Amino acid sequence: MSAAAALARLRPIPNYRIEIRTSPTRGRGVYARGVIAPGTVIEAAPVIIISPADCPALDRTIIHDYYFHWDGDPEGEGRGALALGVVTLCNHACRPNARVERNFPRHTLDLIASAPIGQGHEVTIDYGCALWFEPCD
Repeated sequence: MSAAAALARLRPIPNYRIEIRTSPTRGRGVYARGVIAPGTVIEAAPVIIISPADCPALDRTIIHDYYFHWDGDPEGEGRGALALGVVTLCNHACRPNARVERNFPRHTLDLIASAPIGQGHEVTIDYGCALWFEPCD
């Protein structure tokens, strides 16, 4: 099957599991609407791939805070990925309850529960890079 045919067969994962809420200390974030078991794919967010030449320009904008490293050197040259989904609103935690996996064939960033997430609890990830802010946890 060609890559184009595989992409055409993709079906979005419903987001009935999560909602966006605002925390007074952390800003907007992603919260569980019900219990989410470890290993659950919470979202498969399609991405726009950003060339290494364009990443430095985005780093001077608010987009810097929302796009992910796609490939190459995590702290240097490489392409970026702007996710078209709620994964961009996941807050950082030193002890996260979810992880983001790059799905290269599908061109998605997959948000996957790595621990049980209780109803009403925030879905958090480890940004995996040098932080540009002081973490809350």
